[in-house]
Amino acid sequence: MSLIIYGTQYGTSKNYAEKLAAIMGAAAVDYRKLPRNIDEPEVVFVGALYAGRMTGLKKVLQVLEPEKHRLTLVTVGMTDPAHPTLLTELQQPLRKKIAEKQLELRGIYHLQGAVNYETLALKHKMLIKPMLLVFKKKKPEKLDAQAQMMLQAFEKTSPVVIDFVAFAEKIQN
Repeated sequence: MSLIIYGTQYGTSKNYAEKLAAIMGAAAVDYRKLPRNIDEPEVVFVGALYAGRMTGLKKVLQVLEPEKHRLTLVTVGMTDPAHPTLLTELQQPLRKKIAEKQLELRGIYHLQGAVNYETLALKHKMLIKPMLLVFKKKKPEKLDAQAQMMLQAFEKTSPVVIDFVAFAEKIQN
């Protein structure tokens, strides 16, 4: 039996966690409402990834026990899952934190998040808008991969399409 925990800023990770929970027959719990004892040995944590940090991971790691739990991480962010080099760089600090806790890590996966500039908090708008303006002034070939992905994420009008049934099967194996 699995438990799915999520950490979200704007709702995308919650949405993804609830879809996975429905497919896997598991409960989905906000990390802020996490009980002190988790009975399920398999834990999937779906969390928003911002600047190498995963929303709620610190609290989740405080509750999990190395001899009792196995952890699967699902990061959600602007990075395209088809870009393994960037993902490896973003996930390295997460692997280190889990190793320090001596938890068994079943895998780290990434799902591309949805971004709606209008719903962002003012502090995030103030951080992102100047970057986007700088990126837009440059020729596309002069931008690094992360800058290109940020531009794509904010210029997309169609939502990201994810096959959650296939993804659930992937993370369970």
